[in-house]
Amino acid sequence: MTPAAQALTLVGALCATIAGSALYLRHVTMPRPPVGRFTRSDIAVMFVVLSTLPLVYLHLPATLVGVVFGTVFTLACGVGLAPLTGGRTAAALAVGLGGLVMASGLAGWEPLHTVCGDLLLVLAVIAVGNMWVQTGMTAAQVAALAALLAPYDLLATGLGSVTADLVRHVAGTPFTPLLTIAGNGSTIAAGLGDCLMLTLWPLAATKAYGRRAGAYAVAIGVTVVGAVLLGAVTGLLHGGVPLLTPLGPCIAAHYLYLRSRHGAERRTRDWRGAADPRPDGRPATAWAGALSTAADADRSTHPDGTWLAVEAGRVIAAGASPGAARRAAREAGHPGLPDVLAVPPRT
Repeated sequence: MTPAAQALTLVGALCATIAGSALYLRHVTMPRPPVGRFTRSDIAVMFVVLSTLPLVYLHLPATLVGVVFGTVFTLACGVGLAPLTGGRTAAALAVGLGGLVMASGLAGWEPLHTVCGDLLLVLAVIAVGNMWVQTGMTAAQVAALAALLAPYDLLATGLGSVTADLVRHVAGTPFTPLLTIAGNGSTIAAGLGDCLMLTLWPLAATKAYGRRAGAYAVAIGVTVVGAVLLGAVTGLLHGGVPLLTPLGPCIAAHYLYLRSRHGAERRTRDWRGAADPRPDGRPATAWAGALSTAADADRSTHPDGTWLAVEAGRVIAAGASPGAARRAAREAGHPGLPDVLAVPPRT
């Protein structure tokens, strides 16, 4: 595979990750964890953690760092799959994929190891991006995080050697924080932070300002990635390229434009009830009303906290979790991906 083909393949893999995240955001509701909402101090803490962890990893044994990455990716993968398949099945699938990554890496089966490792990382990114956005992270907070990470990436990747040192440090372990495309003895890769920010901004923009804003966010990210990879393939850029350095200001500028054009962004609860029209043509407010009506009708037979699978305004199955409700719907002869919601508490 030529360098140009590798670059195109990497762009395709990133586009597939973004598309998968968007579909997940549209069709899957993640259970809200029992914690508060994101605040500005949370973003500051997140930035400090993300910027200092690479330095900590460099002083830990490579095997331990690989175990940390493997555990985080597998847990995130399981969290993302749980609303679709149920908790037990999701855990089995995530552990199975993580085990396959480890086994193929230790056995030296490079093609299988690369594919499985990339798949695990992509699923983890989709899960984490949706978890953050669906549980309250705002577009302003994503833009602020991107703006903070831009100069850090320049120092750690472009001017310094922290990122390159970390990649070399974990190169011999089965789990690496890279989306890798290999070919003809050379590799081209995007880091975990790059993948996450490319995915996170379209999700946040869609929630805050609608699908058109999300589409433009995708276009901005893909354009930046394409320009950076073009520079790398043509030899204009050498060594580690700090992708977040150009991407961060673009995200911040896009947010400021959206804010000035459309005003304050939607809150998560407003997005749930007043987002874009549903696939069946009904406005989201009518869709939300149908869900509430169906839930109210079943409050007498299902305890608080039960998850209901709803199709065409009626309850078709129930379960203890979103995944269990969807699995019960499939077992009852309803293929597809029904909407799910929790039975509201009695007042």
